Amino acid sequence: MKGRILFASLALIAAGIAGYLLYQDTLVPVSLAPGRALFVPARPEFGEDEAVIEALMPAGEILDAFLAAQSDLTLLEKGPEGGWTGQLLAGLQGSRHGRRWRLSVHPDWRMQDGSPLDAGRIATAIVPELARLEGGSRVMDPATLELRFKARQEGLPALLSRWRVPGSGPFLRQGNALSRFKGFIHGRTGLAGLRVATDPALMESRAWAQGLASARWAWAVFPGHMAPEDMAKVRLAPYDEFRMKDGSVWFLSRRLRRLRPDTDDWTRTRLFGVWKGAMDLPYDPLGM
Repeated sequence: MKGRILFASLALIAAGIAGYLLYQDTLVPVSLAPGRALFVPARPEFGEDEAVIEALMPAGEILDAFLAAQSDLTLLEKGPEGGWTGQLLAGLQGSRHGRRWRLSVHPDWRMQDGSPLDAGRIATAIVPELARLEGGSRVMDPATLELRFKARQEGLPALLSRWRVPGSGPFLRQGNALSRFKGFIHGRTGLAGLRVATDPALMESRAWAQGLASARWAWAVFPGHMAPEDMAKVRLAPYDEFRMKDGSVWFLSRRLRRLRPDTDDWTRTRLFGVWKGAMDLPYDPLGM
């Protein structure tokens, strides 16, 4: 009799443990806002849609990150009012123990090489990031990817907002130049392209001031040291100043009508949809 009671007790304990483990492994949806709001199509005036603009910025890793953000999108994006927005992902689920995550790929997303985005493409792109976390992935079907980790990854959505898939964005990148990807799922970018000059000679006081006085640059990063007479010329040029939290200052042309840099992290600034109609321009309503 005692043996049966002990066996029953052990069976109940085992069932309880199994139930608890199953409960912890259950997937719970993460609320994601639709990603379309991240890409508001431009309303360019005649001819502006073919504009190739130029910017002047120092070379380095920060510039590379900015250019990559235009050509290689992240899986998620931080929402404007907090929370998360789906970008390359249409859905996200996480287990209660935080070691299993299921990613649902955005349907019908066209890559720059003409192929559709699928779970396998994402799995290949995030291999280095998963390796650093001692995680692995399994493609369940073309639209579903499952990630597993040895340790709890409660902050995975924040990581997914930094993990990029090459060739998924609205611009194609070649070195320090961007050109419009005409097949982007959310429409036309509003600009045909961007060229970034990084020549240190152009950042010298006289050359930098002349570039702004002639309205050559869509925006130019302040070089840090300016002769007073050169700065006086710059003050008359049609540019506004934007101060970034990293200490840099952008002089942004008033003709670049919608673009407003992300001052917290300007590498995440979007070029998509920066042209609007002249009536929407607060500084230069006639587009002069």
